[in-house]
Amino acid sequence: MNRYTVVAYRDDQRWTLRAVGVPGAVSQAVFLDDAEATLRALLARLTGEDAESFAIDLAPIPGPGGFD
Repeated sequence: MNRYTVVAYRDDQRWTLRAVGVPGAVSQAVFLDDAEATLRALLARLTGEDAESFAIDLAPIPGPGGFD
């Protein structure tokens, strides 16, 4: 099973999501709770893997005001 690390950082009103080591795997989500589903769909499209066949390790990075 492949495993992807996704770095999430706050950018204005949204979270920017970037899968480490996967070119083009950048997206945004309003809520951090939506990050995995958003990246799962994108990674499946970019890699050709089934969306449920890999693991995602989400690594949020807090901004100056924390996670909010």
